[in-house]
This record gives sequence, structure tokens and C-alpha cells, in this order.
Amino acid sequence: MGYRCPVCGSPQQDDEHLANHLAMTAMLHGEDHEAWLDDHVEEWGEHTPPELAAEVVDGAEEVDYDEATAERAETEIPTGDGEHDHDHDHDASGSYPTEEIADPAEVPDSGFIDEAAEEAVAEAREMTRKRREAAAEEESEEDGDA
Repeated sequence: MGYRCPVCGSPQQDDEHLANHLAMTAMLHGEDHEAWLDDHVEEWGEHTPPELAAEVVDGAEEVDYDEATAERAETEIPTGDGEHDHDHDHDASGSYPTEEIADPAEVPDSGFIDEAAEEAVAEAREMTRKRREAAAEEESEEDGDA
């Protein structure tokens, strides 16, 4: 049995995933998630994930995680039919408009990210770059075998 985030409604797999979602979102973005934690859990930043999980489940709706995730996916995945309300292009493959990794120098500073988070983002970018290179090489090898 999973839990729905009491702030944004995002389904989480279990109590510890809910605690991590709330804490990470609060630390990275502040605002609503941080306010909710401040109101419901004293000194929430000092808790371990299992300790925080025990505190946050009381304020969360229990949901069947698989059903909630499928329901959310049905409402959030673009269909590619052009009949949804947001501004960007879809290609025939249904992929995102760009596969490029943003140049960090071109991304505006949100003011929400500290040095540790910047390092994590840089590492994620590097991992993404390597994954895409490996996928391109694999695709190239498959094309050569055909």
C-alpha cells in the first residue's frame, strides 16, 4: 500500500518514499512541502528517513500505488494528438522535443540550489551524457549488424 503526498498528491510507493519525497522537495524547492513539514513534524530535518516516515503517514491518504501511478500517467503523458493545453512540439515518435542536455551556463539560477545540489546535477548530467553515448553506440552497432 502506498501513500499520496498530502501536498501535491503525487503517489509514493510506501511511507519511506513519501518521507523522502516530502523532505527532498522541501529542501530543493521549499514552499508548500517545507511549510507542510514545518506544520506537521517538529525538527523534521533532523529525522532519519524511517523516523520521518513514521511521522508523515498520519497526514497522508493511503492508495494502491500501482493504480495511482497508472491513473496519474494517463492524465500526464502527452498523447501527441495536439489536443492538450501546453506549448511545445511533439514529433511522431512521441519523444520529448529535444534530446540535448542543457548547457549549465544557459540555465538561469533559480536560487534554490546549493553547492551539493549543483554537484548532484552535474553528476546526473554526466551520467545522462554517458547513457546517451552508450545508447547511440548500441544503435549504431545494431544498424551495422542489419
